[in-house]
This record gives sequence, C-alpha cells and structure tokens, in this order.
Amino acid sequence: MKNIKSLYVLGLFAIVVLVSSCLSTIVLENDEIVKQNETKIQTYLSSQSLSFTKATNGIYYAVTAGDTSGRKSLATGDTVRVQYVISRLDGFKLDSSTQTKPFVFMYGGSTSIFMKILPLIRESQKATFIIPSTQALGSQTFPNLPANSPIKVDVSWFKAYSENADIDRYVLTNKLTLTGNYSNGLRYIRTQEGTGDYMASGKIAKVKYTGKLLNGFIFDSNVAKSDTFKITIGGSSAITGFQRGVELMKVGEKATLIFPSSIGYGTTGSLPKIPGESPLIFDVQVLAVGDN
Repeated sequence: MKNIKSLYVLGLFAIVVLVSSCLSTIVLENDEIVKQNETKIQTYLSSQSLSFTKATNGIYYAVTAGDTSGRKSLATGDTVRVQYVISRLDGFKLDSSTQTKPFVFMYGGSTSIFMKILPLIRESQKATFIIPSTQALGSQTFPNLPANSPIKVDVSWFKAYSENADIDRYVLTNKLTLTGNYSNGLRYIRTQEGTGDYMASGKIAKVKYTGKLLNGFIFDSNVAKSDTFKITIGGSSAITGFQRGVELMKVGEKATLIFPSSIGYGTTGSLPKIPGESPLIFDVQVLAVGDN
C-alpha cells in the first residue's frame, strides 16, 4: 500500500511539473511575441514623420487631421459608422470600407478592434493606429498577414449615433418620471398600479399594447382588436425590450416601455414601418395571466 501511495504522489508531482513547464513555455512564447511586435513597430515608427502616442492598451496612434471639438466618449449601445483602411506595416492593404458603405457596429456588443481604437480620438479627427498582434483581434484571419504581425489602421472618418441620448431627451421633453432605468437600456414607466401579483416564470401573460417610434408614429397596436398578445414569462416570445418590460409588471398594471434598438430590432429594423437603429415605445397593459 505504501508503494502504491508513493507512486501516486510521484505521479501527481510529475503532472504538476509538466503543467508548470507547459505554462512557463506559453508565457515565454507570449513574451517573445510581444518583444518581436515592439521591435517591428519601433522600426516602422522611426521611418515615419508622425508623432505617435502609446495608449495604455499598447496601441500607438497619431492624429493626422481634425480638431478637438468632436465627441470622444462612446457609450454602450451607440451605433458607430467608420471609414477605414487596414494594412500591413509594409503598406500592403488587407481590408477597407468603401466610400458608400462604412463599417457599422454597435459599441459594447462587439470584439472589433474599433472598440479599442476609436475611444482614443474624436469624431472630427482622422488618425493612424499601429496595433500589436496581441490587440488586433481577428487580424490573423487575413490571408496575406503572417502570424503574430502588427497591423496599421487608418481611420478617415467615424460617427457615433446615440439612441440612449435620444431616449433621454424624449423622457425629459415629455416630462416623464422613470420607475426604473436598467443597464440594458430599458426605461420603465408605471402609469397605473396593478392589483395582482408579479407574474411567475412560465406563465402566459395576455397583454394589450401600442408600439410607437420616438416621433409618435404608431407602427402596431392590438388595443382595438378583440384578441390579446400572449407572452411567456421568462421566455423569448417577443423582442428583448418588450419581453423584459412585461416581466416587470403585475396583472392589471399599465406601463410605458422605452428602449433602444439593441434590445429591439437592431440595425436592420423591421421594415417597412420600423427603420434600423430605432428606439421603441410601447404602452402596455397586462390583462390576465395563466397557464395558456
């Protein structure tokens, strides 16, 4: 028994040593990649007439045009459009947007390299960014880019559109008092207290609603119809903003739900009535709740 126990302990020790050795090798390889990137970047920078600044994330950038009047602070949920060219440090172009079709993404919901570089400049500015391979997420997918290579990104224009700012302006203009303001962008306004309990997960709520855009356009309503819209509590039978809003309500309650397109119909919308990137307003009443 003692021999078996000794062999077991020795086996565990060997595994620990092996794992530690592998981890040390990975760390050393990563350190070497960082050093190689830095050498390549410094060689490139020394050949340029621009004055580059190194950000805390290791990305180098130089503003090439524009002033300091543009917006800099981007917020989660903002829709961002950007004109860009991505290239190797030797100038070979890897990817680019077009004049008529900028790259569009939702800030906070993407791992794009633009999430890392655009907060460094303002909307009115053009800039050049030199990005180490450790920060250039997705860059290894370029067929003409060797592994572990830094890349260059030239941004000629970008614009951020804030739906949340538009919603806040709507709430202020219409003198609405928020009952709840949630991290996903949902604003919840109770307009009539409910008489029942909160609805349990799995139950079916029967609701009446009217859906509007911020400009007042009514795109859908079942108020004048004899039927009700059924929504499963805790499920996904409606767009996220509507689903989560109804789940906050009691039976008999009336509320107004306002939320951005990130939890609505997104950048594509629901044409022809709801354009992409449209915040939505729903006036909702929960009439009943049951098992079907």
